[in-house]
Amino acid sequence: MTGRGRLFVAAGVLVALTGLTLGLHDLTKVGALLVVLPALALLLSRRELDLEVTREVAPSRVPTDGHADVTVRVHNSGRLPSPLLRGEETLAYALGDRPHLLVPRLDGGETRQLTYRVRSHVRGHHAIGPLSVRVTDPFGLATRAVPVPGETALVVLPRVLPLTPVRGVPAGGGGETSVASRVALQGEDDVGVREYRIGDDLRRIHWRSTARTGETMVRQDEQPSRRRALVLLDDRAGVHAGTGGGGSFEWSVTAAASITTLLLGERFEVHLCPSADEGGAVEPLVDVDHALDELAAVQPAETTSARGLLEALDDFMQHGGGLVVGVLGELDDDIVDLCATRARHGLGWSSTAAASPPAPGAPGPPTRPPTGWPSAAGAPRSSAPAPSSPSCGPDSP
Repeated sequence: MTGRGRLFVAAGVLVALTGLTLGLHDLTKVGALLVVLPALALLLSRRELDLEVTREVAPSRVPTDGHADVTVRVHNSGRLPSPLLRGEETLAYALGDRPHLLVPRLDGGETRQLTYRVRSHVRGHHAIGPLSVRVTDPFGLATRAVPVPGETALVVLPRVLPLTPVRGVPAGGGGETSVASRVALQGEDDVGVREYRIGDDLRRIHWRSTARTGETMVRQDEQPSRRRALVLLDDRAGVHAGTGGGGSFEWSVTAAASITTLLLGERFEVHLCPSADEGGAVEPLVDVDHALDELAAVQPAETTSARGLLEALDDFMQHGGGLVVGVLGELDDDIVDLCATRARHGLGWSSTAAASPPAPGAPGPPTRPPTGWPSAAGAPRSSAPAPSSPSCGPDSP
């Protein structure tokens, strides 16, 4: 019930009591009418609405600071007409203020569409909906908020900065051993043999290698000629400083997005692994859109262990190795030494430290990167300057 409705009830009770006290029956009836009207309005506002809401976001994927138009289609699936409604869209905080919509009267089976624009300065998968409509009687005595089911999402992609092209990693290289060296180390029967993966044809099982290693092995007729790369992203909340767009975590995501985009553009087979993912095996990214969608959803993880990075690195080495790029936060000396040791055994390794957040009032990440992102054969023991334009090629041992 609205303030007006409560005022009607209070006035009606007062007038009715006055009429009873003075013996004025007409005045008592007026008071009773003032009390009954809000009650009837409350019943009218409780009527069910047969509304269906669908949304279309164009485009559904936008860069940071990009705009998207949201089209809301409201359909009356009932037989009775719906009244004039005031609606309010539920939006994720990053998308700004909630838009207020006026839904006109809809006859049975009628559909109307409403459009508004959103903009986000924060990357992520942001929810849009549901729509909340307010049902109000003609006199404004009672109102009720009714949420109409139906949601969608807007993907805000991370920033991507231009980087220097990759040099010094030949096709089939980047840590992969030659056929001759593999024959010398493992024997001729093991050339073109790898571990069984789900989906492999069982007819390709190499029984001699399976018996010798104790693990199911399959034949691999063709040696991989595509360059491989692993991008490690340290997403642990405890190793990053600052918050928002100027914090080191967002810098790290921007660096990972820029590196991944560059490597995919250079026709690398790219694997992306955050430290929160402790699954070990990491599937390759399909394309740039897939990579940016994955990075758009990354949030600081509560985990304090870098186990996910180490397991991904182990799996990557076991399946041929390649170029490894680590976008890391603060790591203890043991993990740094372990990563550096593994990187020297046939792996190109480039690492960057997370950027320190800017001073209060300083601008966020630039639209154009400066030069000179440090690269080292092994992870740095201390924080480096802010990452900008990394050199992704492996360093000479």
